Amino acid sequence: MMDAFAAYIKTITALTIFSALANILLPEGKYRRYAELVLGVMVLGAVLQPLLRLLGT
Repeated sequence: MMDAFAAYIKTITALTIFSALANILLPEGKYRRYAELVLGVMVLGAVLQPLLRLLGT
């Protein structure tokens, strides 16, 4: 149980750091907004994944 929780926290941390670095490196413009949207959806999906497993969907 604790191993799964540790892996979950590591995944969330890695995605958040990757998202922050990508935001820093991307130039201003409309593609940056799309990249922020995609990265935000990825982080949100990773955060909600255990809840969705509990609900059985």
